[in-house]
Amino acid sequence: MFEHLDDPSPPEPSARTLGAVLARAARLRRRRAASALGAVAVGALSLGVVIGVVASGPAAPQTFAAFDSQTGLLAPGTPVPSTDLESVVFVGQQRGFALVVHSTQSLLAVSTDGGESWAVADPSLPVSFPAQFEFSDADHGYLWGGPPSPSGTVALWVTSDAGRTWRRAGIGPVVSDVSAIGPDVWAVVGTCPISSSAGPSCPVSVEVSTDDGQTWARAGTAPPLSENPQVSVSDQNIELARITRTRAYVLSFASRAGAPDTAGYLTYTADAGRSWTSRRDPCPSYFDFGEQIAASGTEDLWMVCASQASAGSQAKALFRSSDGGVQWGLAAAANAAVLTGGRVLPSAGGLPVSGYVTPYSLGHENLAVLTAGDAWLFPDRSGVFQTTDGGRTWGVVAGLAKAGFVGGGSGNVVFVDATHGWVCEAGSGLWRTSDGRDWQHLGQ
Repeated sequence: MFEHLDDPSPPEPSARTLGAVLARAARLRRRRAASALGAVAVGALSLGVVIGVVASGPAAPQTFAAFDSQTGLLAPGTPVPSTDLESVVFVGQQRGFALVVHSTQSLLAVSTDGGESWAVADPSLPVSFPAQFEFSDADHGYLWGGPPSPSGTVALWVTSDAGRTWRRAGIGPVVSDVSAIGPDVWAVVGTCPISSSAGPSCPVSVEVSTDDGQTWARAGTAPPLSENPQVSVSDQNIELARITRTRAYVLSFASRAGAPDTAGYLTYTADAGRSWTSRRDPCPSYFDFGEQIAASGTEDLWMVCASQASAGSQAKALFRSSDGGVQWGLAAAANAAVLTGGRVLPSAGGLPVSGYVTPYSLGHENLAVLTAGDAWLFPDRSGVFQTTDGGRTWGVVAGLAKAGFVGGGSGNVVFVDATHGWVCEAGSGLWRTSDGRDWQHLGQ
C-alpha cells in the first residue's frame, strides 16, 4: 500500500486509508512477535529446560495471548495489552483512555493507574479506526473521524459515562476537529458531505457546546475558511487549536485562491467565535502538503510545515511566533529537495527528515508543546525528538531508547503537565515519564 510513496508523482491517497494501513502493519508486527515467541517456547519445552518458567511466567504475555486470540465482542473489563494501543489520551496522572483495534472492531480501553494496565470500556465503538478522540475529564469524551458514512458524513459522538455508551451529536455533516476545555466544547465542521468527485469548496463553521456536548449552537461568526469536500489526503486539513475558552486558532492548510505563496490559512478569535482575525500562515507553498499548529499560550505559536512524503521521508520546517501569528521566524528545517521542487529553507536544528506528520499521521498528535522552550515531536514511522530551546535544536530522546523504545511505528505523544507524559507506539507499547527525562516501559 505504500508503493506510491516512492513515485515522483504519486496519486493522492486517503489519510484514512494510510491510517488503516498503519494499523494493519502494527497488527502484523504483533502477530510476527507472537509467532516468534511461540517458536521459542516450543523449542525450549522440547529441551525440557523452561517448564517451570512457563508454569510461573508473568501475566503480561498471557494477557497478550488471551486478548489476541479472542473472537467476537470482548466483554467490558477484558485486559488489553499495551502493545495493542493505537493512540492514547490522559485526563490526569492516572486516568487514561486508548483506541484499540481488535480484529475488525475498534474499541475503547481505559486505565486508572497511569497506563500500567488497561481494560476494555466499550468493545464496539460507533466509529472505526482511524478515529480521533478527546476526553475533557474522567467521564466526558468525544469521538469523530474514521471512514465517512455512505452518505459522506463524519459524525461526532459524545459520552458522559467514561466511554461505556455514546450518542450522536446533532452537528455536521463533516466534523473535522474537536477541542474541549471542561464542559465548553468546540467543533470545526465542514458544511458539505464528503464526495468522491470534485466540487466547489464549502464554508467551514464552528459549533459550540457549553454543557459537555449535550446541546450545540453555531458560533456567532463563521471563520473565513472553506474546505474541498472531495475525498483526499487533505480530509484532515482543518485543525482547531484552543488556548482558552474564548481564544482559539483555526488552521486550514488547503491551498486557497489569492494566496499562491503560502500553503494554508490561519485565523484567530479572541471572543469565542463572534469575530475572526486573519493571521499570516508562514509555511511556503513548496511545503504545501501538511501543517500542524500548537501553542503554550495565546501569543506563543509553533507551526510545523510538511511536504509531500516519499520512502519514509518528508521535508519539514518549524516556524515560531511570539505575537500570536502576526510575525513568524524560521526556527529549524529538514530539507528533502526532491520533495519540494528543488527549493529548500536554511537548514539547522536537527529536525528529522524521517517520518511523517499531518496529513499522513493520525489527527494532530505529532507535536506536544509544553512551554515556550519545551516541545516534543513524534513523526509517524520515526523516533521521538525533543527541544528545550524553543525549537532551534532537536535531539532524539535518549531516555526513551534506554527504556526500550525503537522508533519506526505510528502513535502519539501526550503530556498532562510539564513533566508527566506518555508515548504510545502501536505494536510496541506505551512509555511514561514523570520528570520529562527518565522513561518507563509500561505493561507488555
